[in-house]
This record gives sequence, structure tokens and C-alpha cells, in this order.
Amino acid sequence: MNSNEKKTLNMKRLILGGTLVGVFVLITSITLIADNQKRNVFEKSVLITDENRDQIGKEAFSDYYIVNHNGKFIDSLGNEISQEDLLQKKTEDIPENRIIKQIKYENFKPSSIIEFVGQEKNGVTISPEIFTINASVNILTKTNGEGWDLKEGDKIQYDFEKYQSEVVENQNLIIGYIKDGVLIKGEVFSQLKGAYKLSINEPGKYYVYLISASSDPIALKNGTIKILKS
Repeated sequence: MNSNEKKTLNMKRLILGGTLVGVFVLITSITLIADNQKRNVFEKSVLITDENRDQIGKEAFSDYYIVNHNGKFIDSLGNEISQEDLLQKKTEDIPENRIIKQIKYENFKPSSIIEFVGQEKNGVTISPEIFTINASVNILTKTNGEGWDLKEGDKIQYDFEKYQSEVVENQNLIIGYIKDGVLIKGEVFSQLKGAYKLSINEPGKYYVYLISASSDPIALKNGTIKILKS
């Protein structure tokens, strides 16, 4: 696919519900295809494996698409879709999960909530390599699947590194925390590598979460979570 075709494809992306305005642009992987080219589309965030590693840095395509033709939305099967039907694609409730019970993040409705278990090594937790998709909440846990019981004065540091994208220069990754079942609005990191740091003001059980704010999957290398006790 040449650069002009990529630009045309990007301009034709359909923006659907389930998004945070100005940040999240797609949760249902509905796109247009050029040159009959198809690649794997992740319906939710997944581990990077030998089977999908070739997707790192690539643009995600699907064989299902919706176009706006003469004011009407038509899908690849020839069905006309009303704007009301499109709006109903919004996620109305928090997806089923065992950790998040409340979200304090205005206008954000997650497309999915996925847990990723870390491995302990030399006193730190190593997070796995992950493909994280738009609007999917990815929760990092300890080896036993639990969070960290912390008290005032403790600190969390999550060091991350992204694989370089072949599609976009800035891959916006939101990193934040969950305290006692409540997801709190996070921070946006556009750089390839960096560190998220949190000082604990109230005791509770904490998790670190990741959300891709990029239209295409963000591929993350192994990261580390360090707990600094007061």
C-alpha cells in the first residue's frame, strides 16, 4: 500500500461510540480495506505471541466495513445501518470483570477489561508483552492475579517501552491506577519509553492499568512494576 492509499484509508475510518472524545477513535475495528490487503484485527487486548508478533507496528485492517454513501451508512454486506443503530454500539455498562466496579473518567466507556498477570523477578513484577487496543482497559496484576496492598507514603513505578509503529509517530498510551475497585483518570504518554509514578495518599488495594488512545494497536514490550515502601 502506498502512502496516498494509506492517507485515503485513514480519512475513511468511521468513528463510532464507546469513545472518549478527542482521544479514543475506535473500539469495534470497523475499517475499510485497500488492495484486498487483510491483517489480523484484535477484538480485545492480547498477549504478544510467536503467532501474532508479525503484527507489531502494523495498521489493523478488517474485512468488515461501513461507508457513508449519499448520506446513508452501508456495511460490507449491503445492509443499511441507521445512525441510531450506530449509537447503540456504545458500551452502556462496565464490561464484566472482577476488579473494576466504578469508573471516574468522564465520557469513557471501556470496550473490554482484560487482566495481564506479571511474573516476579528480583523483587519487581515483570509485565508481559501486550497488544493493547483502543478503549480496552488492561489491568496489570501480581503473579497471583491480585493488586498491591499499599499505605500512605508508599510509591508505585511502572516502567514501559512501546514497539515503534510503522503507521503513526505518536502512540498515545494512558496509564493510571485502580484503587479499591475504582478506576481513576490516568495520564497520557506519547513517548516510546518512560515511567509512570504514583505516590500513595490513601491506603487500599491498587492496580496499574493501561489504555490505548491510538486507533491502531499499541505493542508493549515487557515492563516492570516496582513498589517502594515508606
